[in-house]
Amino acid sequence: MQTANIEILHVSKAYRNGAQALADVSFSVGSGVFGLLGHNGAGKTTLLQALATVLRPTAGTIRVCGFDAQAAGDEVRARIGYLPQELAMYPALSCWDFVAYMASLKGVRGRDAVWRALEQVEMADCAKRRIGQLSGGMRRRIGIAQALLGDPPVLIVDEPTAGLDPEERVRFRGVLSRCAQEGRTVLLSTHIVEDVHQICRKLAVLRRGRLFFAGPAADLLGRVQGRVKTKRLAGEAALAALQREAVVLSTAYESQGLTARFVDEGGAFPQAEPVPATLEDAYVYCMGGKAHA
Repeated sequence: MQTANIEILHVSKAYRNGAQALADVSFSVGSGVFGLLGHNGAGKTTLLQALATVLRPTAGTIRVCGFDAQAAGDEVRARIGYLPQELAMYPALSCWDFVAYMASLKGVRGRDAVWRALEQVEMADCAKRRIGQLSGGMRRRIGIAQALLGDPPVLIVDEPTAGLDPEERVRFRGVLSRCAQEGRTVLLSTHIVEDVHQICRKLAVLRRGRLFFAGPAADLLGRVQGRVKTKRLAGEAALAALQREAVVLSTAYESQGLTARFVDEGGAFPQAEPVPATLEDAYVYCMGGKAHA
């Protein structure tokens, strides 16, 4: 049985204004890349901040490598590398100087540690370039480099590929996969289903602060397997009628109407064309379809 490096047990977070960011969330994460999916505002960042001991949950327990995040915060922080959604960088610093600066803050000593972190994210050749000269993807890789300082067994990354072009996203996914192959637990929080599909065997889905699903990606896909179809429609009225009878996943507008991709839950559309289901289909279906996505 795989050891859980991250345990989240009945975690809730409520703010003074009454907002409930998390409500009784429980799941565990072993080694490899684990996906955390959810729309913006679903509670993903709040959960990651609680994991990284940046904020305290209102209720529940978080354990990292067996250490309680509240009772043994120093032990947890020593075992976590964290790339937040927005990492403040100094554009005038070189890549080397920035990572070396972050190393000094973390108490990691030695030039070798900085070089090793840059090499792990394929940025050693850019060590002398200023942060302000880097592309978005290269800055994200420098962000991963600082998270890898000290060789933490757990890596937490929050929306790392948002805004990147496809080539940069592919490269970044490769970096995360290599980190996992080295034996780490990588928790990837994102709303981009393709990133999870490519590198995560297991995932959790948050919806409005509550855990909607946790388990193998194949199990989530199984919820729509064999039931996804496409149908040509004459216009918006036909689309509205279809939405009353089925969960519409997406629509593609054309010169002569539109084509809808939907889940035929009860077999009410035998004439519609069956198509292979994707993880994104399953995710949109679980989130309530196109009208709620």
